[in-house]
Amino acid sequence: RRVALGVWVLTLAHCTALTPPLRSPASRLRALEVAGEAVELYWFVKTESFCKPFPAVKPHLEAHRAWVAAQRSAGYPVTSGYRVDEEGRPGGGGLMLFRAVSHEAALEFVSHDPLVANGCVDYQVNQWIAEVG
Repeated sequence: RRVALGVWVLTLAHCTALTPPLRSPASRLRALEVAGEAVELYWFVKTESFCKPFPAVKPHLEAHRAWVAAQRSAGYPVTSGYRVDEEGRPGGGGLMLFRAVSHEAALEFVSHDPLVANGCVDYQVNQWIAEVG
């Protein structure tokens, strides 16, 4: 499988997790070894809100879920979910946490999300720096 990280396309079979070992898709992958060189990965957050009516979004939402699942199955550190209002009703948009080598690489990664690629969401991507925990 291939994962786009900025200008590089890494074949996961040729990448070695440095710290900690990649034990599961949910592991906290901190760095990859690419061509014998350590590449640091940073956390990013994509927040989004639908910009099309839900019936137009629904088929792309299913494709989004499948895309995220495929990324996780390939060992890429990503998780995604939806926000709810104060009464627990969905419709508040979504949030995705993932790792990338740079902001440019994060934008490249997100561009392959079916919700983004099909213009279903207004979104923002920010690097996230853990302060505590």
